[in-house]
Amino acid sequence: MVLSSSDLLLNPAFWAGLFVVLMIIELSTTGAFAGFLGIGALFTAFFVRFADEPSVQATIFTFLAATCINAALLWRPLKNRYAGRDTTDAEEGIEPFTNDFGTVDGEPLTPAGGNIRLHGARMRAVLSADAGIDQLEEGTRVQVVRQDEDQRFVVIPAP
Repeated sequence: MVLSSSDLLLNPAFWAGLFVVLMIIELSTTGAFAGFLGIGALFTAFFVRFADEPSVQATIFTFLAATCINAALLWRPLKNRYAGRDTTDAEEGIEPFTNDFGTVDGEPLTPAGGNIRLHGARMRAVLSADAGIDQLEEGTRVQVVRQDEDQRFVVIPAP
């Protein structure tokens, strides 16, 4: 049995299946466009199922209108939820890794720079001028004091 396009468009199972396919696409990609289309398809499935003798034109209009309406209603809340922060760590007074402990990694650490191993990751660091020493040897335990303007960790020998 071959369905014509009008039979297909007036079949609620087609719209429900389209909803499932679009939601899988939405969940496996970035953005929200497929989600808006999917919600429009779900509304259309209900319309086709419960309307008295729906026409192809009314079905297509329902799909387009439902998609546009839910996109208009959901766009701002979704954007606000997933847009991220408007401030930086510094503006909020957050200093990541402050007072954490690491070890000098690879080469001696000097006020000019070097590397430390912190929480398993190798990161750029400098020896604080307040430390009163010229360098720290590899493997020396250090404590993070703050970050400098170049996003390097400023460290002192650990107590």
